[in-house]
Amino acid sequence: MKLDRALEDTVQAEAELATRLRVVADRHAVEHDLHHLGHSLARQCGEHLERLAPFADRYGASVGADGVDDSPGVVERIRRKGAQLVGRSEGAGMLLLRDLRDLYLAAHEAELSWLILGLAAHAVRDRELLEVTADCREQVEVRGRWVRTRIKEVAPQVLATSS
Repeated sequence: MKLDRALEDTVQAEAELATRLRVVADRHAVEHDLHHLGHSLARQCGEHLERLAPFADRYGASVGADGVDDSPGVVERIRRKGAQLVGRSEGAGMLLLRDLRDLYLAAHEAELSWLILGLAAHAVRDRELLEVTADCREQVEVRGRWVRTRIKEVAPQVLATSS
């Protein structure tokens, strides 16, 4: 059985998404909704990782015990300060659009990982894991839609005003 690999992939995708969410939130701190929601969604990634932890032992997955640390470190404080200095300049808009594109790809990767894990849980008839994957996948889909909506809002503004 290779369910351990599906678990590891899902954990890695969630942890990567949490990291990217925090980086983008801090880099674009002047975008208050992006900043606050980015950190909230990063915490949600941590909750998903906690929900997967019991299944790691069951299926022999090595998922690490790092979790998702949401406390602001030195790098995050520097990013925030840089965001305040750059503000809403033309360059910041293009950077925001690039960051949102990368964030969307990470969110989509996490969504696919949850889908695959859910299919595997169904195949091995693990009701508990299936329930966790269904709950978490719903939230993951919402994250992807949120990022896509932000791209739809930002792209016309940034690209129509850029020279």
